Amino acid sequence: MEELIIGLAPYPGEKQKEKFPGKMDVAAEVISSYHAGASLAHLHVRDENGLQTTDLRCFQGDLEKIRAAAPMIMEVSTGGTPEHTLAERCVSFTVPGIDMGSLNLGSINMYGDVFKNPISDIRFYAGELNKRNLKPFLDCYDLSHFSCVDRLEKENLIAPPYTFGLVFDIPDSLRYQDRYLDIFLQQLPADSAWFLIRDHAAGAKDFIKALEQGGHVRVGYEDGPFLSSGQRARSNAELVEDVVKAAEQVGRKVVGPDRAREILGLPELKQ
Repeated sequence: MEELIIGLAPYPGEKQKEKFPGKMDVAAEVISSYHAGASLAHLHVRDENGLQTTDLRCFQGDLEKIRAAAPMIMEVSTGGTPEHTLAERCVSFTVPGIDMGSLNLGSINMYGDVFKNPISDIRFYAGELNKRNLKPFLDCYDLSHFSCVDRLEKENLIAPPYTFGLVFDIPDSLRYQDRYLDIFLQQLPADSAWFLIRDHAAGAKDFIKALEQGGHVRVGYEDGPFLSSGQRARSNAELVEDVVKAAEQVGRKVVGPDRAREILGLPELKQ
């Protein structure tokens, strides 16, 4: 039975209030999602009001609670806000206990604006990941972004085996189609792991193609609040449970963090 890693992105961005209005106990959501079947958590540095910040106090507190209760793989974002400097967008890399960091492979249209990731910025983030021996989580939003992988590899800024996030459905960017996923998969370097990430996903049914093709998936309120039934999930854990049920139906075995680390080429968690 082919193995499946479930990633979790628990907290929506500032422009996504329709997904989860109000405050969230991030640590509690991640821990309950771990017990539901998630092995990897994608986190942003946020303040007590859920806004992205460079103040690490809330983030460190959440990380300590999660680490005390769940051996999750911790993958942190370089998203930030337009006001943040490149170094500020990497502030989470400085916190002990981080395993991976997002490395966006190019710019895209997003929410009526542009999410800017010029090659100079990408090189900076890759360098910061290298300094701290953190594995990049390569977020790919467009076919052209695969050329960035070749470029960074030639510059010795990244090295295989790679982990990709294939991202679709962000407003104003590439909408998901099965044929587009097939084209993306044709570009993946050998031995790469990949996660399907669909913004505004409507439950596990939106991930069936990935489950059938051997990919991993990411769910959570950052991406979409709905279950396959069409109902709004009451928690992130319910979104994970929805995928676990779908995985059983297509013959995929959900793995825990220890096995997920082996699949993604990460070191064992230090106790």
